[in-house]
Amino acid sequence: MIAIIAAVPFETDLLRRHMSPCEVRRCGRRDLFRGTLFGHAVVLLHSGIGKAGAAAAATVLLEFCRPAAVIAVGCGGAYPGSSLAVGDLALATEEVYGDEGVLTPEGFFDLQHLGFPSIEKEGRKFFNRFPCDSDLFQSARPLVEQTAAAIGRKMAAGPIVTVSTCSGTSAAGVELASRTGGICENMEGAAIAQICALHGTPFLELRGISNLTENRNLASWDLKGGTLVAQQALMNFLRDWPKGGDRA
Repeated sequence: MIAIIAAVPFETDLLRRHMSPCEVRRCGRRDLFRGTLFGHAVVLLHSGIGKAGAAAAATVLLEFCRPAAVIAVGCGGAYPGSSLAVGDLALATEEVYGDEGVLTPEGFFDLQHLGFPSIEKEGRKFFNRFPCDSDLFQSARPLVEQTAAAIGRKMAAGPIVTVSTCSGTSAAGVELASRTGGICENMEGAAIAQICALHGTPFLELRGISNLTENRNLASWDLKGGTLVAQQALMNFLRDWPKGGDRA
């Protein structure tokens, strides 16, 4: 079984229309959609905006459904230097907490600098960074690239950054991109990745670019387009991913 997590329902409209059969149950006070997508058993949950909701939703989902893999999907804001534009695709190599740490006169220090891991598991310490599953990533990358090429868009792979305060100025986007090496930002992914790491569950993240991290200008945003391309890419991945790849 594959678990899909998005922040809000409009980020999964296309996915839910293609789930067949589809039933709605309750899971941790949230609606849980259960069905199949291209022969894969799928559960889908909306976490709400932000890290707290994402961590809570991922915990309930992993405890009660025990999926073989978790895929985070949605929209994101592209960083300067990523080469990404609105309507392009971003595939995560890892998720990064962008603002977990301390801001000092000397600059920002992350949790590793402070010596406080987010989690420890089997002797391994995770601080601000949580790698995506390498097998899932290698399977997804060529299929996501094919989706981007088919619709005349770009795809970039790299770190995706999770923040509590989105970058609404060009300076903020430049600073976070420089400090993290990230290609885009969102508000939930690292929290989901952290819970997956705690449970030992493979994690993957795919985002469509809805805006650039520049001085905030809603006229240049395309939330619908960003979410649509991410869902199209995820469906193409599931369509071509070998059956049985979703079994633990």
